Amino acid sequence: MTTPESEARPRSKGLLWSVVLLVLLAAGLLGGASSLDWVQQLHRSQFGTETEVGIAGGVLRPELGPVALAALAAGAAVLATGGFLRRVVGALVVLSGGVLVWRVVQHWQDGTPVPAAPDAPPGSFPVQVLSTDPLGPLLMSAGAVALVAAGLLVVVAAGRMPAMGAKYSAPGAQKKVSHDPDRQMWEDLSEGRDPTTGDDRGR
Repeated sequence: MTTPESEARPRSKGLLWSVVLLVLLAAGLLGGASSLDWVQQLHRSQFGTETEVGIAGGVLRPELGPVALAALAAGAAVLATGGFLRRVVGALVVLSGGVLVWRVVQHWQDGTPVPAAPDAPPGSFPVQVLSTDPLGPLLMSAGAVALVAAGLLVVVAAGRMPAMGAKYSAPGAQKKVSHDPDRQMWEDLSEGRDPTTGDDRGR
């Protein structure tokens, strides 16, 4: 619910673009975490041949790719919406980021279960985990924090962010009439009205 005080606050494009940059950053971080190898696993064939195979974050955490795409969609939704609907988008972003934060805490506390590598040679089986790379989990952590920050910023300050196309957001609203005939003609053309059938607005 908006108040006269909140409506009187100046609109800040900086806040809006900060949110957009945060969700873009989160999408990039999560996409990177999904594509990087988190684990190097040793596989052995039935003939004794051993092969090192990497397991990407997208295999260990399948939610990374979808959440990265959802972050991009959320950025577009924040630009296109306003008011209560924009706050709903912000709440969904916070929820998505919160789920990832919970996954991050699980990873750093208990580790992540390591399945057999999908790119392993056919007929081979995993023998042991050779190494783990912390870069992927760190990117996931940073992406989760960026999502939560972006969502909270939208929820708290949605009323201070300008809406894209705000000029056309209230088509039924009465607009101020210009007393300059030439300017009024261009405004009529912009609104799709026929300037030759005017109603003597300039008088």
